[in-house]
Amino acid sequence: MCIGVLKADKTRAIPSVFLEMRMYSILYVDDEEILLGLNKIYLERGGEFSVDTSASAPDALKKLCTVSYDAIISDYDMPDMDGIAFLKEVRLRHGSLPFLLFTGKGREEVVIEAVDNGVDYYVQKGSDMLGMIAELRHKILRSIERRRIVDELERSRQQMNDIINFLPDATFVRDIHGTVIAWNHAMEQMTGVSRNAMMGKGNFEYSLPLYHERRPLLADLVLQEDPEIDTRYRFFQRDGDKISSEVFIPHLNGNRGVRLWVTASPLYDADGAVTGAIESFRDITDYYSVKRDLDLSREMNQGFADMVPVGVYEMDLSCTLTFSNRVCRELFGLSDTDLQDTITILDFIDPSDRDRARADIMDVARGKVSKGQEYLLRRKDNSTFPSLIIAGMVVDPESQKPIGVRGIIIDLTERKREARALHDSRERLAIALAAGDSGIWDMDLCAMKVYDIQEWACRALGYLPGDLPVITLDTCTTLVHPLDMPGIMKSYLLHQSGIEPLFLSEFRLAAKDRSWVRVAVRGKVIERNAGNEPVRLTGIISVVSRQKA
Repeated sequence: MCIGVLKADKTRAIPSVFLEMRMYSILYVDDEEILLGLNKIYLERGGEFSVDTSASAPDALKKLCTVSYDAIISDYDMPDMDGIAFLKEVRLRHGSLPFLLFTGKGREEVVIEAVDNGVDYYVQKGSDMLGMIAELRHKILRSIERRRIVDELERSRQQMNDIINFLPDATFVRDIHGTVIAWNHAMEQMTGVSRNAMMGKGNFEYSLPLYHERRPLLADLVLQEDPEIDTRYRFFQRDGDKISSEVFIPHLNGNRGVRLWVTASPLYDADGAVTGAIESFRDITDYYSVKRDLDLSREMNQGFADMVPVGVYEMDLSCTLTFSNRVCRELFGLSDTDLQDTITILDFIDPSDRDRARADIMDVARGKVSKGQEYLLRRKDNSTFPSLIIAGMVVDPESQKPIGVRGIIIDLTERKREARALHDSRERLAIALAAGDSGIWDMDLCAMKVYDIQEWACRALGYLPGDLPVITLDTCTTLVHPLDMPGIMKSYLLHQSGIEPLFLSEFRLAAKDRSWVRVAVRGKVIERNAGNEPVRLTGIISVVSRQKA
């Protein structure tokens, strides 16, 4: 079996079924009906565009009231309303909808006017129809992509402002040029300066409400390699690219003064480039406010841990349990009363694994990274269960010395039972398939390889083990009879789209002796990615008939 492949670039091959087959809706406006029909045919030929046509700009404006399009192509020279007038109406009514204008040669004044009125691209008509269509197609895709990027950027900025505005801490954001691009509601309340009065200001304007002078804040210092520490900060702490400090501002809170915990960190774009910095202020004047925050944090940690579907624990260096979540207590059969007593972790590890577990705990406490270890654990009632434990070192934030170990416990009982059942099932299936001309296959569409089929290929097609050391989708393409490829693709697309529950197909494969072997394939998509695209298929393949060489 085989899936068709399209070459996305020189270094990476992408299965055609994986490509996002997005069809863009285009409105094409021209008073010459012959050109309308001809260009519609050329544009739709590649499968990227669905072209709706209109013979006049007024008619096109009516369509735009009821139909959504990804882009507009318009001729310039039209009766009733020319392309420029049409462009102006589109910009007035439909904003930044991509607009491409056809112009004749020598019409530079039209081009200039179109650019002034917001045209995305213009295309000069010419005798080279194919070249013109290729240019038009390229510019349509670029204009659509540009609008998508602009829209996403605007949504991202709005989302950032919405998120920052709802933060409980007073927060502002400055861009790489020192201009304020976010000033949340809490910042307005703390400083008495409105968002509208501060947005777009630079030259350290944001420091005036806090210090009555223009001076760098942490948001400025965090962007410097070796910042000069201002003496008004009580202390200055850098954690990676984040800076934290504490400062007292006497004139805030009605001149009663406020002690603030200040944190700043850089902001990055998707490519990792610094785009600005964010700074937040938290009022830590009231001790009880800090205590409530601490209690809330502990409660949130416990609540979050209790929602995790695996056991979560923490212990000190003497292996005494100091924290556990609900699943952890259930795994060992512990009650709230049991937790009031001192519980030693090692007592709940089977004696056969206890010494190894003790050594592993000490290694983690010394800073060794744990990749997970399997142990046999013992419940309160002395019953045992297999487990996987992944642990990490707990460090005192002040001394930076290890004070314990925390980790997660995963019950492997069901997983091992299922693994054994799957192993037995596959062995029985392999024996049954070996009795006839059948085999199993497992296709990884990300790696573009087919697994578990080599033995069948040698047995059914006569190849030697060294002939097919690795079977890729390209290998399959060379083995399948060319006339059978369309049927394979049709069957696959019907299945992957959900129309057919199984991938069923019959086709011919080339044997080593150059004869054709007709085979039947039954398979199913068993794994999809976050975009609901197939990434793994598996199934069986059987010989139907053989044709002599």
